[in-house]
Parts: sequence; structure tokens; C-alpha cells
Amino acid sequence: MLTFNCSQTACDFFSRIHKGKKITPVEKPPIPSAEAEGLHADPNQWLVHAATVKRKHVLVVTHLKTRYSMLFFDMKKADHAGFVQAFTHRWIDGVMDLALKCDVLDMIEPQAYDRLLSDLGNTYRLVQRGDRSSQGQINEILRIFNGDAEDFDFVTQPWSARRYDATINRTPRTITGLKGYGWPEEEMLIYWLTAVGGGCCERSTAT
Repeated sequence: MLTFNCSQTACDFFSRIHKGKKITPVEKPPIPSAEAEGLHADPNQWLVHAATVKRKHVLVVTHLKTRYSMLFFDMKKADHAGFVQAFTHRWIDGVMDLALKCDVLDMIEPQAYDRLLSDLGNTYRLVQRGDRSSQGQINEILRIFNGDAEDFDFVTQPWSARRYDATINRTPRTITGLKGYGWPEEEMLIYWLTAVGGGCCERSTAT
């Protein structure tokens, strides 16, 4: 089961007010703390943060284990199902594109795409919980995106969100369990090949 850990702004984004009562799909954390130990060792943990850029809702999602990130622009408020659907398609498309470029597409099970789409429809949850180090990365991504939005009209001009993600994930990051820096796109491809929809691979696969 994938867990989307939600910052306070993400909790607010996924919630709505109906007849004066707050309705939210976001669960309270099992332990009432801002952060929980061991989240980075769990490959099913993501952090979601919400912001506003050019008066549009922006969500940034980071995989805690690999630091692989995706940016979603102009999202519909209080539509967590729509977010998960967009997330799933972007995640799969991004990994498939990377696998193609790295010439390891034949190592991915053909059924992985459909299986993940089916599984995520029933097995995800949203939890109110933060992660300081991943939040710092998200803040940096948003700072750069804000700067890009000053020079480019993301609202009316065509652009590739997947290509933007690829640029983000080619930036070296400090990743738990690795000495020095790691590349999120490489770590995500390795994770996918070993745990989600492929066979065994060595760390050098994506290099």
C-alpha cells in the first residue's frame, strides 16, 4: 500500500468544507509527531506538498526512499482520487521512458502497468505527516518552478510535465543509505526493476 504523507498545505488542499464541517480523506498519523523514524527505509512512502503558482494549484510529490519527484500543475482542489490517477500515470510513464532510454525496457514485466493501476485504486492512503529533509528538496523544486514561471507561461503555453520531472530527477541528491550523492532517476529505476515490475538488477543498470 502506498502512503502519501501530506504536509499541512497538502492536507488543506485535499480537504473541503461542507455545511461548516471539514471533510478530508487525510488520516491522522499513527504517532502524533511531525516526523516518524524509518520512513525512508519504507519504499511505499511518498511526501506530498501543495502550493500556489500563478494562481494555480501545484502539488509536488517526492518518494522518500529514492528522492524521485514529480510536479503537478493546475490540480483540482479536494480531488484526491484525481490526483492519485494523475500520479500513477505520470509515475509509470516516467519510469517507462527512463527504462527505454537506458535500454532496459525488456526487463519490465508487461503486466506491471495494468497491475499498478488496478492496485492503487484500492490500496493507497493519505496521512498527515511531514518529513523535514524531503520537504527541503520540495521547497527547492518549488523555488525553481516559481522562477521558471516568471519566464514561461505554464498556463497557456504547451510544455511537457514529464520532461520537467526528468530535469528534476537528474539533480544529484543526498539519499538515505548511499554514500555521497545519488541520482533520483537512477534510484527509482532500480527500485522499479527490483520491487515493482521487473526482475533483478544491479545498481549499475541505469548508469
